[in-house]
Amino acid sequence: HRRLCAQVSDTAGGDLAAALSRVEARVLLMPCASDRYFSLDAARHEAKLLGRRAVLRPIESAVGHRAGDPWRRGLEGEDSFIREQVHALLAGTL
Repeated sequence: HRRLCAQVSDTAGGDLAAALSRVEARVLLMPCASDRYFSLDAARHEAKLLGRRAVLRPIESAVGHRAGDPWRRGLEGEDSFIREQVHALLAGTL
């Protein structure tokens, strides 16, 4: 269902490149490398469209879409990686 109607391209007549060109903030894209819902290839495409504003940091994990779940036991490494990347973005070091 079009990812629950959260299509940013709808704001630009369906043109994803045009919609993302309006983004002025730095963007940290962190898909899980094994995510089959939000794929790494899709994130690479979005990062390319965002250009210098985007930082792509894939999460290496076998749990796919759930890799960023802070409540799931056994994902401490993923959680630490996410925190480090967010802190670096906020500190301006990415």
